[in-house]
Amino acid sequence: MDKVLSKDIISYIEKEIKKSDNSAVFFKKIKEKYRAIDVALICNYLLENSDDEKLLDITIREIKNNKYRQNFDSLLNFIKNSSFDNLRALAIKTICVYKDSKAVGVLLECLQNKNSNYKVRFCAADALGKIGGKNTFEALTYVVCDEEEKSAYVKESAVVALGNLGDKRAIDVFSSIMSSKQIFLEKFSFLKERVVEALSKLNLKDAKSMEILKKSLLESSPRIRISAIEAIMNIEVKESYELIYERLLHDDDFEVRKNALIALYNLSDRNILDEVNQGDFPFELKMVAQELIDEYEGDDE
Repeated sequence: MDKVLSKDIISYIEKEIKKSDNSAVFFKKIKEKYRAIDVALICNYLLENSDDEKLLDITIREIKNNKYRQNFDSLLNFIKNSSFDNLRALAIKTICVYKDSKAVGVLLECLQNKNSNYKVRFCAADALGKIGGKNTFEALTYVVCDEEEKSAYVKESAVVALGNLGDKRAIDVFSSIMSSKQIFLEKFSFLKERVVEALSKLNLKDAKSMEILKKSLLESSPRIRISAIEAIMNIEVKESYELIYERLLHDDDFEVRKNALIALYNLSDRNILDEVNQGDFPFELKMVAQELIDEYEGDDE
């Protein structure tokens, strides 16, 4: 199989680039004229030689949609060398489709370079969580725990990536975050939300995991408490019902109580709905219970 384009093909695509002011139309012509292997090689040629941002965008999306194996190395080089940060981020998302650990080294470089665009680093963290590989856990952990890391979005992506890796060592990292008193974490509470969601993905029922979730139920942010309710519901341990029931009774946020009711309904049966409907609960919560009862009876029919 030839790994380089013929001079005739290069000449043709250069002429078409000059003629066309629409990148999508250009690629449509290319795909009509050449075989898939040639299209893949043309993509490589464009990644290596073009400085047209729109054309490069279409090229990378073409690679992502068709998963041309021949483009893997050129994508890596593009990620390392391109000056277009948005396109580098897109190329990193595209490299994920290969699930190839050879990309890890470049992705680690992107993640660890604090001078790099945050979108590039964000996507690199996400990709590492999907691909895995040597030193990935350590690199993601460093970003999550680094008090000098200024990008909340990069930290968020690293937390999600740790959950995707499925490495049980992440429990200690998550515990550290949830017990931290850093002002940074108080300001960006969604980072703790991501921790709870990542913990849910690990689906562990050990004492340390449950302790994190219990503390999360008492966080000041309602969104964190809602995330904790969902995680506890999904894990389904003996304590699940009791812990969530406590939020139904005593939480000061309606959305938290609503989510607690739905979770309890999912964990048990209609009895919890009747209890709310007939008990000393706010009218709005009774309405939610009634809606679920109507759904319950509809399902029985």
